[in-house]
Amino acid sequence: MFKKTALVAGIGLALSVTAQADYRWELGGDYTMSETEAEVTTNQGSRISDDLDADVGRLFGTWYMETVDTSKGPLSEAAFLDHASDITIEASDGEVDLSSVDDRLSDEDGQRYSISGRYVAEGPGWKLSGWLVDLGYERAEPGEAEINQYNLGIGNYITPNTTLVLNYVKTEPDNSAAEDADSYSLDLEHMWLMSSGGFKARASYGVTTITDVDDVDSYRVGGTWYFTNNIGIGADYLNTGTDGYEVQGWQVSSEWFFTESFAMNLAYSQLDPDDIDFTRGNVNGKVELETDAITLGAKLRF
Repeated sequence: MFKKTALVAGIGLALSVTAQADYRWELGGDYTMSETEAEVTTNQGSRISDDLDADVGRLFGTWYMETVDTSKGPLSEAAFLDHASDITIEASDGEVDLSSVDDRLSDEDGQRYSISGRYVAEGPGWKLSGWLVDLGYERAEPGEAEINQYNLGIGNYITPNTTLVLNYVKTEPDNSAAEDADSYSLDLEHMWLMSSGGFKARASYGVTTITDVDDVDSYRVGGTWYFTNNIGIGADYLNTGTDGYEVQGWQVSSEWFFTESFAMNLAYSQLDPDDIDFTRGNVNGKVELETDAITLGAKLRF
């Protein structure tokens, strides 16, 4: 009888471990379709409108330095809740359709490559336990341009489910006519856990400085509600402004883990810049812009 009980308990334990689907790797990708609507209105009453389409595909892979425990809450937040350290490599390729603007123009391609990582100091006896460092490098090649970007972040798990990170980003265009940019931001994230699911809140404030240009202020607030540990729906609002000119945007997103190892996500976003006034000769007018984007993606863990 004892042997049978031990055998049943052992099988149950093995099944429960398998069901948790802890992972060490995450591979995925997404595809984004966006459309920018532009409308020019002059003081003479004429109106011209046009659309600019863009398509971007992205692939990524993440390796975690230790196995990520998925039993602490929503599957989307497993790495955050487990204080995981990781290295991520990304690559994307896109195309902008310029033929709608001018039939004489050809489409423009653009690529982006990046490597980034987060290291979290953990373990008994660590004096710096809970402190984290983010490092990243990105190379963007939109059209004929080349842009290098370097990122450094230092932060802390101020509670087991809360991070506060100070970030610095250096942007260097490979073009003598363009100025370098220095960006600073403070990012806060907190996860409220429930019996099944929870709520993840996030907020960020940043400043970008460019030589001979007014500083650019930006902030973002948002959150994701997890109905269960497998399904989450999020919403974000962002605002960027300088010298009275603003760009506002919002996004709604969702992610669904069909199994504990495979998920799909869907997002819709919109950017609404302020109208741009212009003068050309004796003609005055304004330009109205609006960008809509849809992203569909998937990822696999193992």
